[in-house]
Amino acid sequence: MKFNALRYLILPWFVLFCSIIAALVLDGTVIRFLPFVYEYYLALIGAGAAICLYFNFRTLTKAGIWIAYSLPTYLRTNPWWWFARAAVAIAFAYIIYGMGKADWAPVVWQAAVIPVVSMICLFFAIRSLMGPVLVWCSRVAFSRISAFILSWPIFLLVPIVALFLGRTISTAYRESRPDFAFSQRTLIPSEESDQASSSEEATSAHAIQASSPIAIELKNAVESGESCNDKNKLVQRTLTAQGDADSVYWAIKAVGCTEMKSVVGLPKLADIMLKHPNSVVRAAAISQMMKFGAANVKQIGYLLVKRITDKEPLPVIEASSLVMLKLGEEERAWVSKRLTNLLDTPKTSALASKILVSELKKEDVVNNFVATNLSVESSEKDLAISMVCSLPEKARHFNEEQINVIVASIKTGDADDPAVKALECLGPVGLTALQKEIFAPQQTDKSLAARAFAEVEWKDSKSVLETASSCVHDKENGVREWCSQALGQSGAPAIPNILKLLKSDDETMKAVATRALSFVDDPAAKDKLMEERSKNSGWMANKKNLEWARAIDHALVNMEVSQH
Repeated sequence: MKFNALRYLILPWFVLFCSIIAALVLDGTVIRFLPFVYEYYLALIGAGAAICLYFNFRTLTKAGIWIAYSLPTYLRTNPWWWFARAAVAIAFAYIIYGMGKADWAPVVWQAAVIPVVSMICLFFAIRSLMGPVLVWCSRVAFSRISAFILSWPIFLLVPIVALFLGRTISTAYRESRPDFAFSQRTLIPSEESDQASSSEEATSAHAIQASSPIAIELKNAVESGESCNDKNKLVQRTLTAQGDADSVYWAIKAVGCTEMKSVVGLPKLADIMLKHPNSVVRAAAISQMMKFGAANVKQIGYLLVKRITDKEPLPVIEASSLVMLKLGEEERAWVSKRLTNLLDTPKTSALASKILVSELKKEDVVNNFVATNLSVESSEKDLAISMVCSLPEKARHFNEEQINVIVASIKTGDADDPAVKALECLGPVGLTALQKEIFAPQQTDKSLAARAFAEVEWKDSKSVLETASSCVHDKENGVREWCSQALGQSGAPAIPNILKLLKSDDETMKAVATRALSFVDDPAAKDKLMEERSKNSGWMANKKNLEWARAIDHALVNMEVSQH
C-alpha cells in the first residue's frame, strides 16, 4: 500500500496557511482580537509552524525509507522538470500580482484574484520543490532526517506568504468600503473633540478658573443664582489685593450676591483696582463697583479716570471707561477726552476707537482720525487701519488710494492681521481689492493677498467661489494652496468644481482638490460627498476611483470631527 508522504507533508501547512489568512481577514473586517493576540502574533504563528513540523516528523517516520515510493517514476530519473514547474508557478503568481498594481485593476483583483492565484501557485511550487527533495533524500542515509531538515526553508514560505496575502485582502476590503474606515476613525476623534469643546467652554465661561478651595466654594455660590449672604464674611476676608488671583476674582463676583455695605465693599474693590497684580482681577473689581450705586462710585471717580491711560492694561481701561460712562455727563466728557488722547497710541488705539464709537457715539472723531492718517506718508496709518472696523458701516467710505494703503499694509495675511480685518469690515470693497491683487498684484504679494482672501469669511459666496475656482490654477504654489482653502470653505456649491479637479489627470490639480476637500465643513455637502464616495468605491473600483474615494473619505472624517 502506497503512503503519499508528499501530500501529508503539505496538508498541515495548508491548514496553517488558511488559518492565518482567516484570522487577518476577520481582524481587518468585522472583529478585533484581544490585545495579547496583536502583541504575540509572531509567537502564535511560530507555535503553528512548530505543530506543522511535528506532523511532518510523524509523516516522515511513518513513511520510513519509502518516502519517495508514491511519487511518479519519471521524477526519480529527471527531477529538473519539477524545478521548472516551481519556477513557472512563482513567475505566474508574480505576473498576476504585478497586474494588480496597474491603474485599471479593480479592488477585487487584490481581494480575490491575487490571493487565490498566489495560494495555488504557492502550494504547486512547494509540491514541485519537495518532490525532488524526497527523491534525493530516499537515496542517502538518514533519509527522514535529511528530508525533515531540507523541508524547513521551503515550508517557511507558507506563513510569510499567508501574512502578506491576509493583509492584502484586509487592505482591499477597507479600500472597497471607505465608510468602514470612516466609522472606525471617527470614534476616537469625536470623543477627543467632545473633551476639547467642554474644555473650551469652561475656559471661555470665566476669565479666571477656580482652582483653590476658596475660589471653588465662591464660584459655586455665584453660579447657584441664589443669595450668598452666608458667605459675606468669607468674601470680605478674601477681598484683598494680596490674595491669589482665582480666590480674589471669585470673591469679587460673589459681592453681587451678598448684602455687603458700600463702606466695606467699595474701599476693598478700590484697593484691589489699584494694587492687585492681575489685570483681569482689577478689571473685575472695577466692573463690580456699580453694585454699590452710582452716587457712591462717583466719590472715587477721580481714581477711575486715572485708569484710562496707556500705562494701564487694556481690560482695566475698558472696565474703567464703561463704569465712568454710567456716572453722568461730566464723567462721560472725561472719558471722551481721555479716549481721544489714546487714539494715537498703538497699544490703546483699537480699544479707544471702539468705545468712542459704540458707547459715546463719537464716530466723527474716529472717522476724522482714520481719514487723516490713512495715507502712505502717515506714520500712524497702522493705527488708522486698526480703527476701520470700529466705524459704523455707513461711515466706511474710502477712496481707491486709501484702500490701496490698507492692502499694502498686509503683513501676515492671517485673520488677525489689522489690514485683513479692515478689508473684511469693508465687505465687497475689500473683497474686490484682494481679488485684484491675486490676479494682478500691485500693492502686495499675491500669496499674501490669497491668504487674506482665504482667511476671511466673506458674505459674497458666489464671488468667492468664482475667484477661488479660478486662482487654484495659478502658477505659484502658495496661491494655489490658499485658493484651494477658500474653495473648500465655499462648501456645497464648490463640490462640483472640486470633484472636477480631483478627477483631473494633472497631479497638481488633484493635490489642490484634495486640499480643498479637507476644508469642506458644510453639512449640505455631506450627502453629495457620500454619494460620490459610494460611486468610486466597491469591489470593482480601480486605483483612480479609490484615490478619489479616499480623498472624499478624509473630508467626511474632518466634517464629522468638527461637528462634534
